[in-house]
Amino acid sequence: MPDFARVIRDAYLEILEREADPGGLASYNGRMNGGMSEAAMREALLRSPEFASQNLDPGLPARLGLNVHVPSDPMVDDVTRELGISWVRLDFDWFRIEPQPGEFHWEELDRVVSRTAARGARMLASLAYTPPWASSNPGGSLVSDPPAETGFWTDFVRAAIERYRHEVQHWQFWNEPNVREFWTGSRAQYRTQILEPAASVARSIDPGLQVVAPGLANLRDWRDWFREAMMARDAIDVVDHHNYQRSGQDVLRGLERDQPGQPSLRTLMRQLGVDDKPFWLTETGTRSDQGDQRRYYEDVVAVLIEKTWVNRLFFFHYWDGPGQGNGGFGIVNEDFSPKPAYLFLQTILRPARATRSRRRAEPATTR
Repeated sequence: MPDFARVIRDAYLEILEREADPGGLASYNGRMNGGMSEAAMREALLRSPEFASQNLDPGLPARLGLNVHVPSDPMVDDVTRELGISWVRLDFDWFRIEPQPGEFHWEELDRVVSRTAARGARMLASLAYTPPWASSNPGGSLVSDPPAETGFWTDFVRAAIERYRHEVQHWQFWNEPNVREFWTGSRAQYRTQILEPAASVARSIDPGLQVVAPGLANLRDWRDWFREAMMARDAIDVVDHHNYQRSGQDVLRGLERDQPGQPSLRTLMRQLGVDDKPFWLTETGTRSDQGDQRRYYEDVVAVLIEKTWVNRLFFFHYWDGPGQGNGGFGIVNEDFSPKPAYLFLQTILRPARATRSRRRAEPATTR
């Protein structure tokens, strides 16, 4: 069997500027013996996450965001200063903010919005989830219920936007309405009772505000939900979607992949006349106890660099919360120590700081 080690080593030195590691050497040697050409091997190295991280588009940091829910002050500081994220997605949970009609609790969001803005990060506000008093199902209310009256919802939307419109310019009305855990109403109810009325309120307050929708999960009948939501295309400024896959490489490429009778999201955008609008992916990620989370992040970013039609991408998420262990979607552990995915993002967003962090983490040597 031919040995391609020299060719592979030369390619590593030229493209990645380092010696070939044993694993990579063995892998590519096997693949080249299986018919892979030298050109294809070099192309694979050029498309690798490692090459992408070494040859970053200077505009990439502005395209990356992170879901942070309602973070503490130290979390805000870590995300914006230590990590270097310039976009965060925040939870504006209606049932928490207005537990009784007209009784608003803005204290936590006042703190978060003010501190995030002061740190120079921009915000996407995600408004959702019905309080019991506003539910259309008073006998057994769920936060996923449609409101009994659209006015209950639009009053909340108006109060939130009027309070924060100077700091927050991007607004998302509901989260994953095609998942029954989050919305028990119909597709038409989501469009006519949630999306369109809220967008109308936003326009009436400030025509410059941006409506980001529909925030669907890439599951089951999402295409039918997308077609319904795009009937409100004139009310939408930014088209967005959520997609979780086993491989980070498939997250964005899957949005372009047509299947028999199942057009891709990219194709649907063209068919429905919204491909001229910016597109954001506002959730993707993987649990750190179910695979190589860092590799998932690396692969997503490597493909994002190629896919310029994806204007912005938000990873899910910063921290899993107390008592949930260290294996969730968060990029920091329960004690807030960084996971490898955090350190990877830091190499993109704050290269010099990431280098210092790695040096601190390295064990001291003795002579």
